[in-house]
Amino acid sequence: MNHSMTNPRFRLGHVWILCLVLSLPYSTSMRGAHPDKEIDRLASAYRAARTEFERRAVCLDAIDAGVVARGRSVGVVDAVFGTTWIRKLPPAGGGLETGVVHFHPSPPSPGDAVQAAYIGWYLAFEFDSAGTLQNYYLSNVHPK
Repeated sequence: MNHSMTNPRFRLGHVWILCLVLSLPYSTSMRGAHPDKEIDRLASAYRAARTEFERRAVCLDAIDAGVVARGRSVGVVDAVFGTTWIRKLPPAGGGLETGVVHFHPSPPSPGDAVQAAYIGWYLAFEFDSAGTLQNYYLSNVHPK
C-alpha cells in the first residue's frame, strides 16, 4: 500500500502548490504586466477628472498599474498628464531634471512681484538625460 497518498502533509503540499500556480497569472496581471496598454485609459481619465482628488486618484492608478515607475520613460508622464517634460531632457552627465505635475490649479498671484504659493497634491519626479524616470514622489507637502 502506498502511504504517501494518505499522508495529509503530502496532500496539503499539493494543494498549496496548486494554489501558488493558479495565483501567479493573477498576481502578475495586477502588478501591471502590460502598463503601456493602460496609458490611453489613464490619459482619458485624467482629462475627465475635475477635482484635485480625482486627478490624484488617476496618478495612484498609474503608479499601481506600473505606468509611472522607476525605469519608465518620462514620455509616459507626458502622455498621461498632458505635460511636455520629454522636451526638457538634461544634458548627458548633467545630473537629473525635476518635473512636477500639480493636481490643484495654481491660485492667482497676489501681485506682479509676488508668486502665489502652491497648494494641494502633486507628482514630483526626476529623470535623466535619456528621459528615464529615476525617482517619483506623490505628496501634498510643499517646500517652504
